[in-house]
Parts: sequence; structure tokens; C-alpha cells
Amino acid sequence: MFPERNRGRAFRALILCLAARAAGQVAFSQAVPSDIVQTPGIVVTGSGLSFDASGATRVAIEPEVDTPMSSWDGLGRSVANLHVSESGAGGYGGLFEMRGLANTPYFGEPSVTVYFADIPLPSSFTYPTGIFGFGSAAVYRGPEGTEFGRATDGGVVEFTPPAPANAAAAEIIAGAGTYDSRQLSATAQTSASGSADAMVAAEYDARNGYIENQLLGVRVDDQENEDLFARARFRPAKGDEVTVEVLQTRGRDGAQPLVPLGGPLFDVSRSMEGVTDLDSWGAALKGSFSLPNSATVSTVTSYTDWRMNPYRDYLVLPPPLESVTLQDQKSWNEEVRLGTDPLAAVHGEVGAWLSKGTTDNFSGRSVLGLYPFEVSSFGQGNRSGALFGEVVFEPDSAWQLTAGLRAESDAKDFVRREQVPTPGLVYVGNGRYDALLPRIAASWAESAESHVEASVAMGLRPGGFSSYTDNPAFIPFASERSTAYSAGWETSLASKAVSLAVRAFYDDISNLQIERSFSAADYFVATAPRAHSAGGEVEGRWRPAPEWTLSLVAGLSSVRLDSFVAPLSGKDESGNDAPNVPLYNAGVEATYRPGKGWFAAGQLTAVGRTHFDEIETPRYTQAAYALAGLRMGYETTRWTVTVYGDNLANAGYYELIIPGVNSGEPGAPRSVGARVAIKL
Repeated sequence: MFPERNRGRAFRALILCLAARAAGQVAFSQAVPSDIVQTPGIVVTGSGLSFDASGATRVAIEPEVDTPMSSWDGLGRSVANLHVSESGAGGYGGLFEMRGLANTPYFGEPSVTVYFADIPLPSSFTYPTGIFGFGSAAVYRGPEGTEFGRATDGGVVEFTPPAPANAAAAEIIAGAGTYDSRQLSATAQTSASGSADAMVAAEYDARNGYIENQLLGVRVDDQENEDLFARARFRPAKGDEVTVEVLQTRGRDGAQPLVPLGGPLFDVSRSMEGVTDLDSWGAALKGSFSLPNSATVSTVTSYTDWRMNPYRDYLVLPPPLESVTLQDQKSWNEEVRLGTDPLAAVHGEVGAWLSKGTTDNFSGRSVLGLYPFEVSSFGQGNRSGALFGEVVFEPDSAWQLTAGLRAESDAKDFVRREQVPTPGLVYVGNGRYDALLPRIAASWAESAESHVEASVAMGLRPGGFSSYTDNPAFIPFASERSTAYSAGWETSLASKAVSLAVRAFYDDISNLQIERSFSAADYFVATAPRAHSAGGEVEGRWRPAPEWTLSLVAGLSSVRLDSFVAPLSGKDESGNDAPNVPLYNAGVEATYRPGKGWFAAGQLTAVGRTHFDEIETPRYTQAAYALAGLRMGYETTRWTVTVYGDNLANAGYYELIIPGVNSGEPGAPRSVGARVAIKL
């Protein structure tokens, strides 16, 4: 076997050879028909899933027939190398991972940026658990610094409202299922023709908890959510459009569903329970205007306000511990873009991004009835700005060469105050994180049915400050930097009945951010000076007949700590796997849907082994598991009835393991339900 470093060099060399092959053949390429479109993530009608060589995947969201996508888990099952471990307390404490890069749950920037329409969400803990009112989700892997104003090193997920309707339409959906689950949603939109149109989507969903407190006789992790999204668009002149968007979410949930490791998955016994109250809203004002010579300019002003008041949990380790957290985050953002004629042989786009935000937090942890062992608070101010752009050269209809650059600067001001255990202890910190992030890509349509793309891009996840430690040496942490090498091939066969995309990637990472409890009293972000992520993806779709669709997704991610010394013990842990990253995810789905009448779909998904600490402790490792799901029903022009089942084999597993409290969050048990959708 080759040494790890040599294998990494060989992997990068392979990807760079593909890029060099693309660049070296521009002058000798033969033109292909001009109707080839090389836009990432094109939606194929009726398939529900589309993908391309660059790493873009789009999933159609159809609330009438799909299993309720009330969680990120549903999206993760449909996309290779996207995995979400929900915390059961909104996004607070959850993990969002793509191609081996996972966020730090409580401190720092997200690894995967999320846009709800034109509203960027600033932190992973602000991501709503519900996905509603949106027609599709597009997943872009790797650094996207020249494509999005807010972007870090893992990738971007963008939720898009439904396509405009030719006539006014409305729909009501109601459903119920096990654990007293119930859903009610309504959407309405006007005709897209004319000088203005509007849409609104509202939903309510709730369920009882999966976990029962045997001592109190109550369910632990009950959930209740109310959500609203509205959009209005105005077209004052041809080529000009002004859009107003509003997003509101409200969650009133029970405690985070944590159970002691090694015991029953859905039973606990403790003398009290907790709550999680979340409220957020966001808004965006977008203007898009045409300029002479087919140029365009657009601007988006957005604001988000997220509040957790409070988060409270109670665990028996022993001793019995109570935690209370109050937190809010606000963010103003401005994004401006100027684009040239996209049909010119040489075209491009330049943009600017500005953001300013604040985060305030209070945390108290205590041994119930005896004494508090931590009472602290922090305030943080964030300022970020970026200039970005790219130039695209298309010498003919087969070739596309792209060169882009992002110049980014981030600054943070941080103050931590502690009352317990050290009254009056104050820490003041300031950090600045700057980077120049280039990207180059080569794309070649070798035929009307086949397309190859290779790219190299640099990414940044800014550094920051950890609050849940009073050791000044462990509070600040450095920026995470990555160089992402990627190559992909997409093709269609059998008169486009078969579509296939195959990709490989390798990320060189410096200062990989790892967040967890390194001792009973210290919870902070440590960094691995050197790490790497390598793997690949396969996404495919086969339509053997118009009413049948078979789809396959599979992703492999191996993340290794090439250099890491435990910050407290001083032990060299180099060579271990990075935590919070499944070794793989995979899924197959067969769908029968003639358009009207009976339909059915079966799905089998699998998630690979996942370590939840960086020393690969067996107790804190979730073994691979598989889940089976089924949905079927009857569809007409005006109404649809669907019955569904998730985790039909009732597999037991942990969605999330938190080593610091020796507890885990069990994955959802078997659940079944039904829903009816009526179009008005």
C-alpha cells in the first residue's frame, strides 16, 4: 500500500490530469450541435432528481405525493454525500455535512450554507427543521465563492419556490399519522402573467415525542411548528423585476431527545423535562434590471432575526444535570451582481457581498438542587465583505473554460463574561480572517449525450471564538482553509432513458475545525493542522417506461486527520478519522407514476459507519444502518391521496451522539401516515 500522503498526491494528480486534458484539447475540439445546454441542475420533467458533472444536484419537492419532507433527513436520503444529523431542537446542535466537511454545532460558521429563496441563513443552528413552500432544492458541492455571496468551504443548499403558474392556483394538504402526527398546509399563487404576481405558503405540523419519560409518564421530544413564506414580484418594465420575500418560522418543541448510551432507545427516567422555543423571521428585497448589450444588474438586501428563548434540557449521567441556554442572532446582508451578455464567447459576472450581524448568548449549567458549575454569557459582532467574479470563455459550443476569484475579509469582536465558577472573569477577543480564493474549471461536451468537467477551487471557513470554556488559550480558533479538486462525467444513454453522473473529489484541508467536549468542563473548537477528504459520488436515473423511474445515489467520503494532537491530553491522534462524517450514504428508489391513477414508490437508504469523536471510540461510533420507506396512493387532476411509511423495518440507531454527556439521539422509529391534497 502507498503511504497516505502519496495516495493523496496520486488522487490530486488524476484530477489535475483530467483538467489538463480538457484545457489542452480546446484548439482541436470538434463542434457539437449548438442546442447543448450546460446549465447545472436542469430539472428533468417527471424525474424528481437531476444532476450534472460539476457536482450540482436538484431534487423536486412534491408535497402531494412525497413522504412528508418535514426534516432535512428526507433531502439527505436523495443526494449523494449530503448528510444531516438533526438535533431534535431545531438546528441547534445539529450537523450538516457535505463531502466530509461538517459544521461545528454551536460555534463558528457553517460548512454548508443555506439559502431560502434569496434569504441567506447565517448559521447552521438557524436552519429550520421544516421544508415547506418550496418547489425544489438545489445542492452545490464544494466552495461556491464565485457563485454565492454567502459561501463557505463545504457547499450550498438553495431552496427555490415553485415555478410560476399560468393561472391562479391554490392547494390544501392535510395529513395524520402515528405518534399523533398531524400536518396542515395551504399554498396559493396568482397567475405569473402581467406586471405582478404573488405566492404564499403556510403550514402547521406537530407530533408527540418518540421518547417516553417512564417516571413522569410524558413524551419527551414533542414538536409543534408554524411556518410561513410569501413572495411578491413586480415587473415595472421589460427585463426588470422587483421581488419581496418574507420567511417566518416558529417552533415549540420538547427537550432535545437524548437518551443514555447503551440503554433503551425510547425510554428515559428522570424527574423533569425541558423545552426548546425557537422564533425566526427573515426578509429580502431583490431588484433585477436589464442593461444595454444584454447586461444585467441585480441587488439583494436581506435581514434575518433568530431567537431561542429558551433551550432547556435535563440529563441524568449521574449526577442530574440541567442546562439552560438563551441565544439570538441578527444579520443584515447586501449582495450586488453585474453580469455581461451570457451568450457572448467571453462573458462573466462580478459581485460584492457585505454582511453585519450580532450574536448574544446566556448559558447556565448546574447539578440540579445542589450548585451551578457554569454561568456565562457572550456577545459577538460579525462583519464580512467579499468581492468576487468569474470570466467564462466558450471558444465553441463544446468547450467552456472558467476562471474566478473571491477576495474575502471577515472580522469578529467577542466578549465572554463568567459568573460561575469565576465571578467577574472577562475575556475580550478580536479576530480577522482574510483570504484570496481562486477557482478554475474546464468543461467539455464530448458529444450531445456526454459531458466532462474538472475544477480546482479554494474555500474558507472563518475562524472564531468558543464560549463554553474559561481557558483563554482554547477560546479563539483559526480559519479552516481547503483546496478542493473535483472531476466529473455525466452522460445519457438509450435515447436519454438512462442518465448517469460520476464524480471524484479530493480536499486538502488546513485547520480542520472540530468541536466537542474535550473534558467535563471544556467544550470548544480545536483544529487539526492538516487533514484531507477524498471520495466520490454516483447519481443515476433510468426510465425503462414512461411511468417507471429507477434512481440511484451513492456517496463515499473518507476524512482523515493527517496531523492532530489532542489539546488537553497532548496525545498524537494523527491518522484517525475526523468525527461527524458518515463513511458513505446510498439510496435506491423505484417509482411507478403514470400521471393519473394509482402510483407507488419504494425506497431503501443506507448510512455508513460514523465516528462522533476524533479517537474513534467504539461507544461513540454509530454502525452502518439501512432504512426502508414506501409511499403509494391515487392521483387525479384535482386531488391526491397518499399513504406512506418510514423506517418500515423499525431499525434502531442513533441520529446523533454527544460524547460529552455520554448520550445519543435515537433515529425516528417506524412511522406511518396518510395525507390528502386538494387543488382549488
